[in-house]
Amino acid sequence: MKARLFTDRGGERERNEDAVLCGGLVAREVMEEPYSVDLPEGGFLAAVADGMGGGPGGAAAAAAVVRNLAAAETPEDWGGAPEMVSGVLARTAEEFVRLASENPELSEMGTAVAGLWVRGDRALAFNCGDCRVYRIRHGYFDLLTKDHSLVYELYASGVIDEEDMAAHRLKHILTSSVQDCPEPPRVFFREVSVLDTDSYFICSDGVWEAVTRAEMELVAASGGPEEAAAVMARALKARSCRDNTSFLWLY
Repeated sequence: MKARLFTDRGGERERNEDAVLCGGLVAREVMEEPYSVDLPEGGFLAAVADGMGGGPGGAAAAAAVVRNLAAAETPEDWGGAPEMVSGVLARTAEEFVRLASENPELSEMGTAVAGLWVRGDRALAFNCGDCRVYRIRHGYFDLLTKDHSLVYELYASGVIDEEDMAAHRLKHILTSSVQDCPEPPRVFFREVSVLDTDSYFICSDGVWEAVTRAEMELVAASGGPEEAAAVMARALKARSCRDNTSFLWLY
């Protein structure tokens, strides 16, 4: 597989607090256009993290979680993959406690994260917080993950529509994230089969806030994944997004 990755601070934020992991490559710097990555044939881990806490705390949190995922030992079998991911996120949350004790500016640091572990014809999608993983099959964006947020619970229960989540006044309330808290982070997992015609889209909430699922599907129809990723990046920059915007398009 290959990937196109993109990360940007958006039109209103002073800094980029997102971080992207793709086959061992960690990206945090603002990009003018998507960057191409060749992924290892034996399998790989890809993830997008969206830091929280403002200032240096959010950026440090996002960087830490993707760095720790990149350094994690790959499990020998599928049964060990969820345990590996959960363990990395729990240890990262513990690391935040130490960092905050050393630097008061990091006292509220935390991050949301979503990712995909691929090996052979199977993939494990995961998330903690409101970053997302979509599978693109036959032109449709199927959401593989479930946001840990109050507005997602309202959507899942039928109180609001999917399009209402992006601008809802309670959108900022997460029900799980990687941060200093009494309990380990709750992580959602979904295992799926991988077809040669499938592609995958991993993104921070700044992306799905700015671009609806219907618009994502129009972008996907604009050409192959390489061209579609470029169209997506241009669309995000043109909309001067309120939040940082980061995505991975795997194909």
